Amino acid sequence: MLSSPLYKHLGVVAVLYVLLAAIAVIAIDLRIVLIPAACAVLALASAGLAVFPLRGGSVIPWPAKSEEVSEVIVINGQPCPFQGYEQELLLEIRPSHLPELLACVVLAAVTLYVALSGNNFDAVGSFFGSYDAEIICIAGGAVLMTAYRWFSERLFLRSSRIRFGTILGITRGYPRSSISYQFFDEKGERRGGTGKLPSDTVDNIVLVLSNRRDPDANTNHGEFFFHKFRIGVLPGRRKIGVELGARS
Repeated sequence: MLSSPLYKHLGVVAVLYVLLAAIAVIAIDLRIVLIPAACAVLALASAGLAVFPLRGGSVIPWPAKSEEVSEVIVINGQPCPFQGYEQELLLEIRPSHLPELLACVVLAAVTLYVALSGNNFDAVGSFFGSYDAEIICIAGGAVLMTAYRWFSERLFLRSSRIRFGTILGITRGYPRSSISYQFFDEKGERRGGTGKLPSDTVDNIVLVLSNRRDPDANTNHGEFFFHKFRIGVLPGRRKIGVELGARS
């Protein structure tokens, strides 16, 4: 879904890469595209580690049971029941698919080393055919887009706020279903968006991450590839304090 803030500027990056790849093929020198792409991959992977903690999370107050709320809501496959006392919802954000990211970093580092090692890398015609050069450029583009996705997710997590969104509709598909949702921003204004969730989802609530300055720039937890969201509900501090006081 190209309207997602996770894909912001992706088109610009893709166009620049295609232009460099075309110039490299015409000039018969793949270093023209591979060196900048490898440097960009290493920079994006490193910057992604710097802009957001490797593990993040928050504690959100969870209200007590009332007539206005349903008995149980499901977020990210985790049932979150309402009890007769206040609770706390624990949200943890963990990185995922790190082996794939590491493979991209290693491939970029090896490519950069080979391209700068003084070998006859410019004599592409001696080593690669035209189809080989195209495959190399396509593989380089895939690695660059993967690193860009990692960085964009980390950057968006840093600049976003978490809200609960109500699922308005689900269009079933495989392997992911399209959903539409709504939520309320800090000013109490109704906002909305669309996204993806696993086709077998049982969620009736989604975690919406919206930009702090522009709530219309939002996405849900199912859109993230390099991050997993874990949900848990614990008794609130007041509940725990009362129980400890009763035991003493």
